[in-house]
Amino acid sequence: MKDKVSFAQFQKLGKVLMTPVMILPIAGILVGIGSAFTTKNMVALVPFLGTPYMTLFFNLLKAMGNTINSYLPIIFAVSVAVGYAQKEKGIAALCSVIGFLAMNNVMNVLLTGLGKLDPSAMTTGQSMVMGIASLDTGVFGGIMVGLLVAWLHNKYYNIQLPPVLGIFSGTKFVPMVTLLGCSALGLVMSFIWPVVQGGLTAMGELIYNTGAAGSVIYGLSERALLPFGLHHFIYTPFFFTNLGGSMTIDGSLVEGAVNIYNAMLASPDAMFDINITRFVMNGKVIFAMFGMPGAALAIYQTAKPERRQQVKALLVAAVIPAIFTGITEPIEYSFLFVAPLLFVVHAGFAGLCYLLTYLFKVNVPGPSSFGGPFLSTIFNGIMQSDKGSNWIWIFILGVIFFVLYYVSFKFMILKFDFKTPGREDDDMPVQEMSGKKVADDLLAVIIEGLGGADNILNVDACFTRLRVKVKDKALVMSDNDWKTKTGANGVVSVSDGVQVIYGAKADVYKNNIKNVLGME
Repeated sequence: MKDKVSFAQFQKLGKVLMTPVMILPIAGILVGIGSAFTTKNMVALVPFLGTPYMTLFFNLLKAMGNTINSYLPIIFAVSVAVGYAQKEKGIAALCSVIGFLAMNNVMNVLLTGLGKLDPSAMTTGQSMVMGIASLDTGVFGGIMVGLLVAWLHNKYYNIQLPPVLGIFSGTKFVPMVTLLGCSALGLVMSFIWPVVQGGLTAMGELIYNTGAAGSVIYGLSERALLPFGLHHFIYTPFFFTNLGGSMTIDGSLVEGAVNIYNAMLASPDAMFDINITRFVMNGKVIFAMFGMPGAALAIYQTAKPERRQQVKALLVAAVIPAIFTGITEPIEYSFLFVAPLLFVVHAGFAGLCYLLTYLFKVNVPGPSSFGGPFLSTIFNGIMQSDKGSNWIWIFILGVIFFVLYYVSFKFMILKFDFKTPGREDDDMPVQEMSGKKVADDLLAVIIEGLGGADNILNVDACFTRLRVKVKDKALVMSDNDWKTKTGANGVVSVSDGVQVIYGAKADVYKNNIKNVLGME
């Protein structure tokens, strides 16, 4: 039971961490546009872009985007605290800010007093954090603060103190205990974090030195963990800690692949580095923008003729987010549970994408953090060619992988008679879910399938999964019924409930169910 609970908690943490990550697309787009139109080649081609007002405008765009990039740690702290807070989430958000500042202030005073920190001459692993000279704990520090604040908040937000201290009862007690708890965290981090930094640096150097092999392992494992909801834990450390590298750009030390790439993007002189770009998912550009459409075409063409129109609507809705946001789960879940062998092949192809983009130095990031594969190809690829984006290889490799996915998927579906969408038995029709009445009926089926309103304890969602905690799992309908009656792509059973995979509709279903049940 402990293992199951721990697994569920890891999944929830992964979901919570995606909230701040999804703030990054607009930041990436703004920095990308601002940088693209101020490059030397672009200004030489269109001299008007080099005029003072145009330069000021594009610099403002970069500044707007860097508002997010520069303050990610505290954004993570707030997001984690709010995500885990059971009630009074606004108080949890406020306390996460208090806690983050307290942790860094304590580290500043302690390390300065011990002679290990000099604000005028900071060393590797030290930086200005929210105007405070401190250890650069990055988003890891924000996550630690968020988790601690959430634990303290859930434990004390409704505490009843003795009458003489009654004015500090309830939520008023949380900021005080947060100040104490996060100050203690700052004391601990002052001694532990330098050791952690050393370990991350050593591990990063090892991965850096593995070159092509490391890229394959990175890409393959990230996809392979998707069914378990743990793939976030592969790339997040590389994105935001020195596990993803450290580099001095324009005189400033920058750590974490996302931060380094953004700094390169904003710098007038820095060139892209494939050893950084591979950790911001350059391989995903290929399989999300070309491989997934190839797989979708194979699924469509192998569907029964009378069902192709229904399957077409399903696949188009799944391909669009893959191309434009890098969210590939909707189409992956369409075959993951009915044909796991296809997913194994897909994970292998993903690793191959990372290998080839590394070898051909394709310096174009792929996740939604940079606007998604399509916009990233435009703003970080085509418009950043003078920085060494090598964007042309995206289309060369893309055509190859489109054909590779299409041919292999079509062959395997027909060879092994996989029941991909549109190939189900006659008693398993593809659901058409459009129109208000159909939507209302579907909502009623989902609630009933969860054992009824009285059996539902909590409803949440990530990008693709409706996550529901229930009182009695025996009342939840069978996996097959979820697929045939509600059009779900799959079901994952967890210790305290179920996760029903609906693709991009999951969040809409969550909100509708909460409205019907009167949940907060």
